[in-house]
Amino acid sequence: MTGAEATPDRIELRGLTVRGNHGVFDFEKREGQDFVIDVTLHTSVARAAATDDLAETIHYGELAEDVAGIVENNTFDLIETLADRIADHCLSLCEHVEVVVHKPSAPIQRTFDDVRIRVERHRAAGADAGETEAYLSLGANRGDAADTLDQAVAALDRHPDITVTRRSSLFRTAPWGGVDQDDFLNLGVLVTTTLPALELLSVAQGIEVACGRTRELRWGPRTLDIDLIRVGGEDAEQHRRTPRLTLPHPRAHERAFVLAPWAELVGDTLIDTPRGRRPLSAVLAELDDQDISRITSG
Repeated sequence: MTGAEATPDRIELRGLTVRGNHGVFDFEKREGQDFVIDVTLHTSVARAAATDDLAETIHYGELAEDVAGIVENNTFDLIETLADRIADHCLSLCEHVEVVVHKPSAPIQRTFDDVRIRVERHRAAGADAGETEAYLSLGANRGDAADTLDQAVAALDRHPDITVTRRSSLFRTAPWGGVDQDDFLNLGVLVTTTLPALELLSVAQGIEVACGRTRELRWGPRTLDIDLIRVGGEDAEQHRRTPRLTLPHPRAHERAFVLAPWAELVGDTLIDTPRGRRPLSAVLAELDDQDISRITSG
């Protein structure tokens, strides 16, 4: 047995009830139903117990939100696929996981107590976390904004677990949110990373702080702003909703300063909007009333 399989410690989340739209029948996708999720993470809690430090363990509140997001933000025919997707996410947190998906309202014309699928997954022995692509949007309108953006991109690329693969041109954009302030300079970067999304966000926020970012006024002037827009490609996009992070970014479709650099980097991709997944180029074309202009090559 591997060390992960042998550990006697477990973190268990039982009976998480989430509304989802999964099933082979049209009415199941249209009307939805409740699914009940059990997750068991086989992971040592010894260090957390010794230090009494939340950072040394898996945050079960964030785990619950991550699992709920997978149920709510996807549509699968089979609960086998749903269980597998949840297990894949949990393997980013530990090396051995068990997931049970219950479908208590399954469309069966007989009396029954429950329908459930149980999957058990192990991370391959010695395997490193795979690289994931992410898109980040950067902006600044205080001080030497262009230099600050250069420093921020360089700081991202210096991180041992992040590689900046492409950087967009620099764009000048009118401020967002109705606050009277100077125009922003914006750009976008594509990165590859082995970091989980929340850790990537923490790195970005650390760079903001290092550049003097403060948060006194929402949508106000700032030395540096870095938003995590998407993690994973179009076909493997991560969805999550926690108090700290929502993926994909819930307002990206409203902002030309996010979409224009992105379009320059990828050409086109499908993005989430209130009208469903739509081509980035089509959404950007509808924002032609927003004041944005390319000012230099990246």
